[in-house]
Amino acid sequence: MKLINHKTAKCAKLFTALFTIAVMTSICTVTAFADGAGTSEAAYQSTITFFITWIRRIGMMVAFVGAIMFALAIKNNDSEQKQNGLITMVAGFVVAALCAASSMFDLFT
Repeated sequence: MKLINHKTAKCAKLFTALFTIAVMTSICTVTAFADGAGTSEAAYQSTITFFITWIRRIGMMVAFVGAIMFALAIKNNDSEQKQNGLITMVAGFVVAALCAASSMFDLFT
């Protein structure tokens, strides 16, 4: 059995690492072109619409949770919980209203 010199083993590892980096760099450099001028704008608009729709739904769910908190606080006659429930409900309605009025601000067109 032949023993490999320590320096030779280090050189082999270094060569392997450099060769791997060079091959991966040459493989990963691919030029990407857009399909058309209108498709990127339509994709952007549909993505923004998707996020606005879901943020509005989450805002309505927060308002619903706030309403439940407020109703349970009325049952227990707890003034601090009533205030927390109303604040949560109003915050949810504000988020939903801002999403509904996003076209008015003209930020995403």
